This record gives sequence, structure tokens and C-alpha cells, in this order.
Amino acid sequence: MRILFLTSRMPSPPVGGDRFRVYHILRTAAEAGHRIDLVTFDDGRSDAAALEPLRRFTSSLNVVALSKATSWWRAARALPSLVPLQAAYYRSTVMSRRLARVFDDTAPDVVYTHLFRMAPYALAEQTRRDARWILDMTDVISAGIARSLPYRRGFQRLLYREEARRIARYESLVAPRFDECWVISEAEACALGRLAPRANVRVVPNGFESERGVVEPAREAARLLFFGNQHVLHNADAARFLARDVLPLVQRSVPGTSLDIAGKGSHALAALARCPGVRVLGFVPDLERELSRASLFVAPHRFAAGVQNKVLQAFSAGTPVVTTPVVLQGLAPAPGDIAKVADDAPSIAAAIVALLRDPVAAAALGDRGRSWASARFSWRDSLDAFERCKTVPASAERVPDRVRLAVAGA
Repeated sequence: MRILFLTSRMPSPPVGGDRFRVYHILRTAAEAGHRIDLVTFDDGRSDAAALEPLRRFTSSLNVVALSKATSWWRAARALPSLVPLQAAYYRSTVMSRRLARVFDDTAPDVVYTHLFRMAPYALAEQTRRDARWILDMTDVISAGIARSLPYRRGFQRLLYREEARRIARYESLVAPRFDECWVISEAEACALGRLAPRANVRVVPNGFESERGVVEPAREAARLLFFGNQHVLHNADAARFLARDVLPLVQRSVPGTSLDIAGKGSHALAALARCPGVRVLGFVPDLERELSRASLFVAPHRFAAGVQNKVLQAFSAGTPVVTTPVVLQGLAPAPGDIAKVADDAPSIAAAIVALLRDPVAAAALGDRGRSWASARFSWRDSLDAFERCKTVPASAERVPDRVRLAVAGA
């Protein structure tokens, strides 16, 4: 098949949940012999090295520059409307023209659109092109924003409450217009099913493949690890909660316990390094090494959306995991014995202490997590979903131009 990928962010390097997912879905399809055309925005921060893998995997690579200043102005102009600010941020006549040319040149069999913010471009071409249309929503973003509201303050809470309302309306309108809507977990499928009951929802999880095989851990005593994109609110909140509320309770029972916080944007959490036993590492290029050294990986998220890739990476490395119910819910259906789960600072600390005092139980927990993740998560699922498009008839609700344009926010 010829597959056109339409994305809002350059998917290389595969750092961050959205880039990670698109990069590996694209790579898997290309390695299976499908022809790939990529049309993507770029905000100017990508370098030539990031483009090289994409050039190897794609028949054509089309990059549209995205000006932050112009995009923020477009979002601001959308405030009096019903259009989600995220969708307005990514409006571009240049992208519309570029995409039309790529369609003319390539005639794709399948169009993979990543995230609702790029849906207007796909909808604008739908009635003029014969293809299978996939919208990879990954998460139900409106629900994720709603879960974050108790942790936001002041004007930011008001703004995000309004944005969640707009996105929910938008998601309910656009989801049935695609032949398939992909989400990352069963929990997200249920959420989208409630929001858009006519949508054809398919769970396509992320996969994990270690490039170096399983690393036998040489774990340090009483060393906790948390990593993630710290620019994202649920990760930054989890890091602060872990350093300020959980770690001191652990240190009362296991003196000398340390915590390393890593990941993109960690510099914003530099103040946490003043907490006893805390180090802020910043971006770490070799996560396998850090995971192999850690006694435990702790993901104490009080709110989150979808699947936390960082937790699956810890599972795949055999690192014992302590986390919260909201994270485990994103992994459903998951057995209850693959991680220690607790929902407040004292119970999270107690679970950590119990594992630090019993390395044999901790190792067994890590082994169970690794076995489950390796059996459950494979990029082959995304390839199967693409190839299924050849045999399943279209199911999207094709609509007249006036309705389509209203949905697209035109």
C-alpha cells in the first residue's frame, strides 16, 4: 500500500509520546514494504540529523514551516469561536496547498492523520479523494484535560476548562468522519465510545523493542528513578509530588534513599534538587542504562491520559514499578501483579519501602512486568491495522461540504 502520514510535529527524533508513537508506526510500515509519504509541520527546531531516518523510511518527505508567533495569533483569534485553540494553532493555507499537491502526486491508499488538530486537512480532502481514512487520536484529549483541571490554578484553569469543552465537541464531530479512529488503550476506547458512539474505534497500542536485548540489571541500593517530558503538566506534578511528599516518608524508613529525575524539560524542576537526596539529571540519552541502575521506577501520577510510555519502558527493562491507579487504568487490561499500586503519599511510600527492604520480591515484580509487556505490546499491531484496511469496507460518514467545513472549523 501507499500510506500518507499527516502529522503536526516532526516525528524524529522519537522523543516524547506523540513523536515516539508516529515514528515507530511509520518505521514499522516502511520496513514491511509499504510506501510512505510524510507531510508534517516543523517549528524550526529539528536538525538535519533528525531528518535522516525519515528520509530512509519515506518515498517523499514534505515539511511545512510553522511559525510560533503566527500560530499563537491564530489561536488568539479563535477565542470568540467554538473552534479548539489547538486546531486554530495549526491552521495553515501553506499546509493545505502542500497536502493537495502530495495527494495529486501520490494517490495514497491510506491516509493516517495523527491527532485531532490535523483532522481539518484530512476532512478537506475526503470527498475529493478515494482512500481509507484513519484518525489516530491516541488519547481522548478532552478527557485528559478535564482530569488535569483540579491541578491548575486561576486563569489557566478557566482557559483549559473552556478548551476541554471545545475539544470534546470537536472530537465527537470528527471521529465518525473517519473510517477508523485509533486510540492507545482500552480505557481511551471506552472514553471515545461514550463521546462519539458512531465512531469506528480501534485500539492500537504502542510497541516496545529493545535495540540491545534485555540488560541484566546491576541495581544500586535505594535508588529511585522517575523520567518523562517535564514540560507536560502531569509529569511535572508527579515529579514534585514524589520529591516533596513521598520521598521524605521513604527516607524515614530507609535512610539514604535517593531519587533521580530525568527527561526533557527537567531544568524547569531544578529547584527540586534542593530536596535531600534528589538529583535532577536533565535529558538522559541512554534510558536503558538508567533503568538498569535503579532499584525502582516510581510513577506517582495523580492524573494522566492514555498509556504512560515511561512505565512500559521500565517494564521492558525489568525494573520494578510503583505507580498509581490512574496509570494502571491506562494499561487495562493488565494483571494486578505487574506493579505495586497506591494512591496517596503514605501508601506509595509504604510500597516503595517494602520493595527496597525485599530485593527478591522486587526482582520478581520486575520480571513479571517485563514478561507481560513483551507479550502484550508490539508494533506489529499497527501494521496489522494498516493491512486490515485492504479488506474492510469504508465506514466513515461522508458529509456534504457545508457540514464538512463546519466540522473543520473553516
